Amino acid sequence: MCGISGILNLALEPAAHLERLEAMSARLVHRGPDSQGKFVLPHLGLAIRRLSIIDLETGDQPLSNETGEVTLVFNGEIYNYREIRDGLQKRGHRFKTRSDGEVIAHLYEERGADFVRELNGMFAIALWDDRAERLILARDRAGEKPLYYWQRGRSLLFASEIKALFEYPEVSRALDFDALTEYFFYGYFPAPASPYAEIRKLPAAHRMVVERGEARIEPYWRLLDYWRAPGGPPASTFREEDVIEELRGRIREAAISRLVSDVPLGVFLSGGVDSSTLAALMSELTPGAVQSFSVSFREKSFNEEPFAEQVARHLHTRHHSVEASQAALAESLLTLAGHLDEPLADPAVLPTHLMSRFARRDIKVAFSGEGSDELFGGYPTYLGAKLAPYYLRLPSFLRRRFFERLAASLPVSSGAVPGSLFLARFFAHAERPPAERHQVWFGMFGPGELDRLFSPHWPGPKPASARIFAPLERVLEGVRFDDVVAETLFLDFRLYLEDNLLVKTDRASMACSLELRTPYLDHRLVEYAAGLPASLRVRRLQLKYIMKKAVEKWLPGSIVYRQKRGFSVPIAEWMRREWRPLLDSTLAEEKLKRQGLFDVRSVRSLLQEHWAGRADNRRTLWTLLAFQLWYDRWIERQ
Repeated sequence: MCGISGILNLALEPAAHLERLEAMSARLVHRGPDSQGKFVLPHLGLAIRRLSIIDLETGDQPLSNETGEVTLVFNGEIYNYREIRDGLQKRGHRFKTRSDGEVIAHLYEERGADFVRELNGMFAIALWDDRAERLILARDRAGEKPLYYWQRGRSLLFASEIKALFEYPEVSRALDFDALTEYFFYGYFPAPASPYAEIRKLPAAHRMVVERGEARIEPYWRLLDYWRAPGGPPASTFREEDVIEELRGRIREAAISRLVSDVPLGVFLSGGVDSSTLAALMSELTPGAVQSFSVSFREKSFNEEPFAEQVARHLHTRHHSVEASQAALAESLLTLAGHLDEPLADPAVLPTHLMSRFARRDIKVAFSGEGSDELFGGYPTYLGAKLAPYYLRLPSFLRRRFFERLAASLPVSSGAVPGSLFLARFFAHAERPPAERHQVWFGMFGPGELDRLFSPHWPGPKPASARIFAPLERVLEGVRFDDVVAETLFLDFRLYLEDNLLVKTDRASMACSLELRTPYLDHRLVEYAAGLPASLRVRRLQLKYIMKKAVEKWLPGSIVYRQKRGFSVPIAEWMRREWRPLLDSTLAEEKLKRQGLFDVRSVRSLLQEHWAGRADNRRTLWTLLAFQLWYDRWIERQ
């Protein structure tokens, strides 16, 4: 795992401010504290900060082919590099190192820009072909590793994190208010947007090819090409036993391939089915040697530590646990304010950071279970998608009366799952098209709340909710599905996973110089799961039906079939007590008036309702808090 950055003059003339490359790279030292390197021509600079995982002695970057005509820096890991290397050597290629990255240069010699299709891994790559005068930037299929870019005139910059781009004197921090409006709805920035008007992120599974003074961005892999098309073979034609056996083999293969490492490796263990499966497979291959890590909460409804300990005892792992106290997570919150150069409204970033920092004392690499919920149907919202058509069969006057009575009787929740909020949104928005309905259930501010949030001076869309569904429309353009569950699964993989969960895990872990690997995102597993009927993934009211059947062989039933809790944080109560002063000062009335972005009365009303226990506003308040901490650090202070 590393941090990369670069500067290119598209006309291949001397690049302006090329001396700033070192400062750009220095901003990424947390991503790669072990070594640094650079490759510089008059018109080009590539830089790397390396976290050494494979080939500790000779694997420093940049890397090149035999002639030096192809040079690259990359962030991530190539898990099938040994197989690729064997084939390349048989075809006459000569290698200088044992690193996984060197195969990229030689593979490019044979395949050109299509080299990326051969890679199984997580990566962000910058490759320069001196003979063809071509730069290629590429990201892995799921978007595990980030890559941002800025272009103005003949200058093109790129980096693993936005903060590195700010070291270049011409890069503006002017805001993209359309993207920021989307942030308050989604809680993240759907690709290719960033909070900054001039900075974009290269979408997952895309490459940028820069040659002859022009840059073109194109996909090299599409989830849609593997997704089950409408009218395909009925679910009854899939023999359950065959699917279970195939799935079991692919999950195992994905885990094994990600064990390649020259440094200590462990697993983040929550005691849920996803992380427990990974721990079981690691223990099968290295019995008694697996180190597992978890967080505990004093608040019982949030604490999964008893389940993690149960799995650790069952598998005989060397288990470590750290308490996620409000004081410890408050420290993570303030630490991450200096790392998150775009706001992220997912409070789970805090315990992820805490656990990463804790684990980094013993290991350099950890397995994590991201991707399984989106592939196999793990979220309760998928049950809502199944139930909504039945609710809509009721006459509209009955639905309205039912909702009014329900809204008046729902208790204010502070538990791990904000049940009252989900139920209220379910009934209020059930009549929307499935994709919109799903996103409103999942989102931060609802459309109506969003329209009341901003001041009349907000430069974004008016009303604010006017274009919030544009990212959904981009993702779903021209796509058809068997049913609404299939549609929402596809949507979550392409949006929520790519632009929220993987951003969270990358920033939180790399802030601690820890590499996280996600076996469920092995593209061979993803492609197989994408072709399964949604009814095998969510069977009646059983989430992850086929996945749980596949892993029964490895885990106790009490773990496989326990109710999903999710990686939640007790922010609802903390914001009423210990974190109330932080909220009050960060969202202070006079401060917001000076800033001029929000309707101050609306924001203070959200605070007062929550503090008084009249409403559970944890989602909206956390979204505001994350934004304001980012704004104070990255905009106001500058």
